[in-house]
Amino acid sequence: MGLINIGGKTIQPGTRDIVTVPVTKDLGVEINIKAHILAGKFDGPTFLFLSMLHGEEWFSMLILRELIRRIDLNELKGNIIAIPVANVSAFNTGTRCVMDNSDEPDANRSFGGEYLWLTNQITRVIEEEFMSKSDYMIDYHVGTWGCTMADIGYGSDYDDPKISEISRGMALAYQFPVIHEMKLNKGTHSKRTSMGRAALHYGIPAIVPEIGGLGFGEDIEKGWIEDNIRGIMGNLKYLGMLEGEPEYCDKYLFVGDYWRVSPKNGGYLEPVIGLDRQFTKVEKGELLARIIDPETFEVLEELRSPGEGVIFYTCRSYMVRPGGWAYGVASLENNSSYWGSI
Repeated sequence: MGLINIGGKTIQPGTRDIVTVPVTKDLGVEINIKAHILAGKFDGPTFLFLSMLHGEEWFSMLILRELIRRIDLNELKGNIIAIPVANVSAFNTGTRCVMDNSDEPDANRSFGGEYLWLTNQITRVIEEEFMSKSDYMIDYHVGTWGCTMADIGYGSDYDDPKISEISRGMALAYQFPVIHEMKLNKGTHSKRTSMGRAALHYGIPAIVPEIGGLGFGEDIEKGWIEDNIRGIMGNLKYLGMLEGEPEYCDKYLFVGDYWRVSPKNGGYLEPVIGLDRQFTKVEKGELLARIIDPETFEVLEELRSPGEGVIFYTCRSYMVRPGGWAYGVASLENNSSYWGSI
């Protein structure tokens, strides 16, 4: 019925527990992964939720905290594995990547690695102890302090088209109006990411929700948590783990090609377009923000839209480093991205 064994511990149907799985010992500190296991009263699939493979993206921890609070095990069919802090080493330093001077410091570009760098050991444990025992997966990647993302990524080029269909269905059932088609064999969304590894090695349909950020105020951020909880419940219904049918948006922005508009200079990012313009159209060359030198106050550069598109990543004013997060613009050129219904 909801029986599941993780880290040598068996969790009985209708119960919940926290399991600690050791990874390795760093200098003066143990590296472990703590997972919340929610075993449903009824038989069903196992759904893995990952958070904070990037150590500064801690907003997603709040999403999983709220999920664990709200799940009724007497209604759940199957099991939930929720890992709030997948990369405790990077979390400890408040950085995106592990600070160990390795060849592979980014945990979400290190799955399937053969070496003993910290990221390889962390991702290997995630694979062997959690991913290999799961049927579906969500991996959260949200905005860091000062910036916010706003899309649901799904894998469109799984080897098995049926898995791509399920992944797209999960994205739509998340009930958020921006859907991002990701190619698992191309660019940063490769087989070395969590979603790529889950898809291409384990045959697990997965999505990457990117809803939320930090530094925008509690009311806005609580709204983003509710957006994510609604999406999770929609997925649990879509996958038959809760009774009922998911709701869907009236229309979606289907994102194909898009531009990351980031500064090449570090400085104070002063937005011209902010959160109030999210999901609206921008013209080619439209001014998005200025980067101000924090010592001389001169304008170091202007960030402008590379083409006609729709803003879906945006930011508030904050100190940004070269290449840092600022804007994402879904390209409307050549019908690459478009508004439509399912």
